[in-house]
Amino acid sequence: MLTGTMAMLLRAIRLDARLVRTHLFRLAFALLVYASLIYAQIISGTTLLGAPGLKLFNTMTYLNLMLISLAGVSFFATAITEEKEEETLGLLKMAGVNPLGILLGKSTSRLLGAILLLLVQFPFTLLAITLGGVTLGQVVAAYCSLTAYMVLLANVGLFSSVVCRRGGSASLLTLLFLSVYLASHVMIETIRLGLSNGGLIAGKGAIAEELKQVAKWCRSASVLDRISDIMLTGFSETPLGFQVNVSFAGALLFFGVAWGGFHRFTREPRSGGRRQIDPLERLIRFGQSHRSRPGRNALAWKEFHFAAGGIPVQVVKFLLYGLTFAVVFLAAERYFDFPFADAGMFVAMFMLLMLVVESGLYAAVIFHDEWRGRTLPLLAMLPLRPSTVIYSKIAGCLPALLPAMFWLLAGCVIWPDGFREIFQCLYLPSRWLYGLIWLLFLTLTAFFSLVVRWGALPLAISVMAFGASVASCCGSPLLAVISISNSGEYGAELGFLLVDIVVAVLVGLLQSDIRRRLEIASSQ
Repeated sequence: MLTGTMAMLLRAIRLDARLVRTHLFRLAFALLVYASLIYAQIISGTTLLGAPGLKLFNTMTYLNLMLISLAGVSFFATAITEEKEEETLGLLKMAGVNPLGILLGKSTSRLLGAILLLLVQFPFTLLAITLGGVTLGQVVAAYCSLTAYMVLLANVGLFSSVVCRRGGSASLLTLLFLSVYLASHVMIETIRLGLSNGGLIAGKGAIAEELKQVAKWCRSASVLDRISDIMLTGFSETPLGFQVNVSFAGALLFFGVAWGGFHRFTREPRSGGRRQIDPLERLIRFGQSHRSRPGRNALAWKEFHFAAGGIPVQVVKFLLYGLTFAVVFLAAERYFDFPFADAGMFVAMFMLLMLVVESGLYAAVIFHDEWRGRTLPLLAMLPLRPSTVIYSKIAGCLPALLPAMFWLLAGCVIWPDGFREIFQCLYLPSRWLYGLIWLLFLTLTAFFSLVVRWGALPLAISVMAFGASVASCCGSPLLAVISISNSGEYGAELGFLLVDIVVAVLVGLLQSDIRRRLEIASSQ
């Protein structure tokens, strides 16, 4: 029985060990740590940087934390849904593979591969001790916390993958859990302070004390709080702290629920039993049952109604963003000592974040569905050039950004410096850089959507984060030299102009490669 249960897991491990790209990927991670170590050593000898080992270790730890979070939302959350979407899960059941064997083979194998990436980095990270500021106990405690966080997130993704029918729904559910997990203590503390300042719980100190205790427990269970404590000088706690124990306990709970409810949630819709429940399917498909007829721009109509959700979804977004707008200003006025102008700045920054998130989601699906469904040759049969197809699909997604744009402008109206910041974006190269980086991010996401099956958006975020770290190391000296040689008011702007040109060239190269890939895929 045990041999049959472990069959898929052993096969996945052996297959992973035979792939050359797997070892190259691990080697790349090791070389990244080693290159960062060399750079920190050079900087420590030429500058007055204090504790370079601690700064290097801090950077690598938070980079791993970000990559683990992205892997949980994309890589781990599609373990079972990819079998559902390809309709091969039933074949595994017919072959006699029990639920435990499927879960171990599809999810635990991915978890082991991700843990090996951490183990590859560990010996190189120990070299940071020689640079000063880091102890062996801090390194071991950090990697224990990262491993426990990875195990928790992998099993949360597994649970979401079992419950949901689509990979997008599973990723969204995992992202929802991750947001609550990381921000739960902040939300509880905000509720407690708001109720106390509002006078709603006056004389009820026990309730306030209980909320404070719950917030403290959630903060102790958070990996962010644990990593922050580890990075403090003089850290001497045990590597297996409260966060590690809670993460492993939560991982066992989610794995047990996924195992126990496997048959219920993976039941075929056409079988005699009840239809499988997807908790986010109705939200994703909201407004797709009633659509207008396509006009002359059929591709733009298709993207607006199928990728962006159509008019109903835009109305819902407009109302939700407006509700956020009202809640922020109501909280600033009644509960918190928060200036009215700063509330406008907060709303503007939040809407900018929503613009980046929404546009990234649209860029991830704008070509992916046709590429994965092998319908690009059908687009090639249309009497349209590839560039016309691309711009039509982009034009269909642009109206979906109008709700966030409206409330962004509303926040800038209240924020005193809002319109000044907007005008500076028109003539300062340093502000052009933000728009070009946004365009590079969207182009990179669309590029990866034609390369990988799932996880184009997290992969683009990872590449952008790695590129930002490399660019900060290589570009900062260049900007400093240009600023010194041009010591006038716009000396630094000349350096940013050169960076803008480099980013624009990268965007152009990526867009030309996307067009080439679309032409190749259309001819197949």
